[in-house]
Amino acid sequence: MAASDSSLHQRAGHVKDARGRSVTTLDPITMNLLRQTDVIPVETLRRLADEIGVGWSRRIRTLFIIAVVCMGLFLLVTVLGVIADAIRGAGLHVPLPMLVLLPSVWIGPWAIWMGTRAARLKRIRRMMLAHLRCPHCGYDIRGLPTDPQDGATVCPECGCAWRLEGKAK
Repeated sequence: MAASDSSLHQRAGHVKDARGRSVTTLDPITMNLLRQTDVIPVETLRRLADEIGVGWSRRIRTLFIIAVVCMGLFLLVTVLGVIADAIRGAGLHVPLPMLVLLPSVWIGPWAIWMGTRAARLKRIRRMMLAHLRCPHCGYDIRGLPTDPQDGATVCPECGCAWRLEGKAK
């Protein structure tokens, strides 16, 4: 894939290659949905999309819902407290503990979101390498030699280095 073609393919995010470089990775699920099969053959793309899967695990989904509900309850209690103070004539003020805790309400859902995104990117990289495809450009890296210094296989298309653990599926 040429450098000018990279904008045509959906990217999932950044991962580290075997040499520590941060590179973007292809998103096989989006490519499969958009029928972008010019880099990865249709059958391989479908298998990749099925194995990577979509959505969150039940545990992560439950944690996210709990965090969002807690955030909503906290905001509701804060707003009701401010309204009650205003009705009593105490003026509009938010108690100091509420001001301190307010930013922490957003940290829970954000942390869950970022954690699941990082896990998804690692799963994409692992599945692409299991199918002997470069996670950055989709090039078939089957049968390429490994570098004797670090044991990584270098993609001739984009220059990213990957450590191959298993065999092709």
